[in-house]
Amino acid sequence: MPKTRLFANNRWQYECYSLQYGMEKYLYSYPHCELLELLKQDVPVYVFVNPIEYHGPHLSLYTDKVLSMGMAKKLHAELVNKKGEMPFLVAEDISLGEGPTRGPGSIHTPFKDLRKIILRCSKSLVELGVRKVIFMTFHGAPMHNMAIQAGIEYLNKNGVKAYNPFNYILQKMIHFNPRDYDRVRDFLPDDCDKDVIVENFNTDFHAGIFETSLCLYLCPKTVSENYNAVPDCPALIPNEKLLFIAKLFKSLGQIYLFKELRFAAIGLSWIQLKPFPGYSGTPRYSSIELGQYFVEQELIPLYVNGALETLYGVGKGPRPVMKWIYGLSLGGLISI
Repeated sequence: MPKTRLFANNRWQYECYSLQYGMEKYLYSYPHCELLELLKQDVPVYVFVNPIEYHGPHLSLYTDKVLSMGMAKKLHAELVNKKGEMPFLVAEDISLGEGPTRGPGSIHTPFKDLRKIILRCSKSLVELGVRKVIFMTFHGAPMHNMAIQAGIEYLNKNGVKAYNPFNYILQKMIHFNPRDYDRVRDFLPDDCDKDVIVENFNTDFHAGIFETSLCLYLCPKTVSENYNAVPDCPALIPNEKLLFIAKLFKSLGQIYLFKELRFAAIGLSWIQLKPFPGYSGTPRYSSIELGQYFVEQELIPLYVNGALETLYGVGKGPRPVMKWIYGLSLGGLISI
C-alpha cells in the first residue's frame, strides 16, 4: 500500500487561503528564531484536519476545509476580544480524512495513517514549545475524530492543552431534540413543511440545509448558484436491525449508547440509498440568514466557551462520539 501523502506544505494552498481570509499566519513559514519568540506569547495554534470529500453537486470538495477556516476565523476574533490581541497562527492544514462520503473526488485516508500524521504534527508542536492547540475539522466520521483525539491525548500528556470543538456538534446530533431547533422555522420559506424539516433535522448531517447554509454565510463562493434546484434527499428510515439493537440497549438502561446506535441506524439507511445522492436533507431551503444564525448564535458561543474552559481553564473539552466503532473496526483496520 502506498504511503499517504501529507499535503500540508502546499504554497498554492496557503496563498489561496490568504487571499480568501487574509488574517492567518503559518507557523512554519517564520524564521526559526522568530518562531520561538512568537510562541513565548502562549497563544493558541490551529491545526486543520479535513478530507477532500464529495458534498453533493452544489458544494465543493473542500467544504469541510473552508468551513473549518471560517469557523476558526470567527473563534479567533472572539478569543482576541476576551483575551487580548494575538496572532492567528496555523501550524498545519492537513487535507486528509478518514471515512469521507463516497462520491467523485473523495479521498479516504486509513485511520492508522491519519493518526500517524496527526501524532507527527503534535510531536513537532511539543518540541517547539507550543502550549495551546485547537484542532479544526468539520468532518463527522467517528474514526476521523478519534484520530484527532489521539493527537489531543499526546499533547495533554506532554503538558499542552488541546481541543477539538467539532465534537460539540457531533454530541448535539447524538442528543437530538427537535425543540432545540425551533428557531430554524423562522428562516424557512412559507411554502415548505417547516414541522417536517425541524422534526427530522437529525437526518440533515451532510451537505444539507445545515452545511449549505453555513457555506452560504462563511464561504459563499464555494456554493453553486443552483443549490436551490437540488432535489431533496429521500426520507431516511432508520435501519431496522440496528434500531432493534439500539432499543435493546435502551431497555437495559444504556441511554447514551441507545442514542448513538439510533443515529448510526439513520446514517446506515442513508449510505444504503440507491442511487446514492451524496448529500442529505433539503439543501434547497438553505439561506445566508440561517447560516448566520447557526454560526453566530449557536456554534461560535459553544466553540468560544469550550476554548476558554479547555485552553484557559481546567476543562478537558468534548470527546469523540461512537467510540465503540474503534473496536468494531478492529482499531481502524476495516472501514465501517
